[in-house]
Amino acid sequence: MHHRFVRSAACFLLCLAPLSGIASSAATLETPKVKKFLTKPLVIEDEGSFFIGGVPKVGNYAAAPAPGSPNQTPTPSQITIGQMYVEFQIPAVKKRNMPPVIMVHGSSHTGACLESTPDGREGWLPYFVRKGLSTYVVDQSGRGRSGFDESVLHEAAAVIRNGDAAGGAAMIPAFGRITDNGAWTAWFGHLIPEGSTILSGKLIRHGDPGDPPGDDALHTNDYFPAYPLAAVDSNITARAGALGQAPAGPDNYYALEYYKQLVPNAEVTLPGSTCATCDPSAISPANTWTPQNLATLVEKLGGAIVATHSQSGIMGHHMARILKERGHLDLLKGLITIEGSCSLPNSGLKPEDFDNIPYLALKGDYTATSEVCQTTVDAINARRSAGQGSAKAEYIKLDELGNPVFKGTTHMMMLGTNNLDVADVILNWTNENVPPRKLSARNKK
Repeated sequence: MHHRFVRSAACFLLCLAPLSGIASSAATLETPKVKKFLTKPLVIEDEGSFFIGGVPKVGNYAAAPAPGSPNQTPTPSQITIGQMYVEFQIPAVKKRNMPPVIMVHGSSHTGACLESTPDGREGWLPYFVRKGLSTYVVDQSGRGRSGFDESVLHEAAAVIRNGDAAGGAAMIPAFGRITDNGAWTAWFGHLIPEGSTILSGKLIRHGDPGDPPGDDALHTNDYFPAYPLAAVDSNITARAGALGQAPAGPDNYYALEYYKQLVPNAEVTLPGSTCATCDPSAISPANTWTPQNLATLVEKLGGAIVATHSQSGIMGHHMARILKERGHLDLLKGLITIEGSCSLPNSGLKPEDFDNIPYLALKGDYTATSEVCQTTVDAINARRSAGQGSAKAEYIKLDELGNPVFKGTTHMMMLGTNNLDVADVILNWTNENVPPRKLSARNKK
């Protein structure tokens, strides 16, 4: 009836209006509604992107040799490495002078995982902005739009071409990456039977028949992951243009839109560093450049809340150490560690460093409780109980809140079907624990 009414309305208008006008009206009435990622219009004051940090590197291997001349004499060139890409949105109406939020993704991801979900829903970036918080999302240094140092690969290739195959191979860093099936078995389900490979086994969801009963330590088997597992690419399901052998199946579990977000951890091409107060003292490239750039970003903003996820959890702690070393720890207005490392000794920190910094550790439903996070939270709160600190530390376990909406919350909770419910938990904690800042000339955003 509705469609017949639309057509009748178009015919009625055709009798009363000029042809040009009615053609436009009819097209508007018949055009399918375009899917919107946002829950409703988002009003912002400003948005954009910029890069922060980085150092110049001069060498002979910034560019690969021209085709057909692999042994040409290298030419010294300069490139910039270690920089960090930052995108941001500033709401038109800000919430009670709250400090901005900086969001950091985890391993094998970029800031894209914080922008929107694989099935086309609103992500944490616009949602936090909608709630009145200026929000900054980064691509870790050496990852995604931040770029990486390709010269180390070119140099290794040159050594191999010059006859030292073993020496050149040793110079090539090992790129970590979460595979499609690795993401599945880490967060969404299992590969069965135990010991099988993707060529001989079968993927099943948590809650599917055959879900190992040993999983009851993390979850019961009566519900599925709160994740858009139905968002798949039909071309990938059909394996159009696929390389290599086909997995045993089921095909749809190998075709999630989510897998397209996964990228190599190219920060391994950057140099590492040392930290005299850290245990261990050798700092990986990942924990060298992103923490340094996060500290600089916090300073640039005149203070911020920093929310990290998974791999970047320890980066947030190293960032706090760097701010402390620079005498700017007071600019860290809150630290949120989402299913990441909460270790203080690893990053050269002590509980007293958080006397005035609200601290939140957060876990979902399908992961084990972190003893380290609990220890850190307890140590910070012990100082508060003794009257030595004023800021609160809390370890929120979504599976213990008693709200069924959090059942099945996965490690990638910012992309889940309940992602905005999880965001509300973080926002409520922030509202209750992070005091509004006093505006100054340097931090009006």
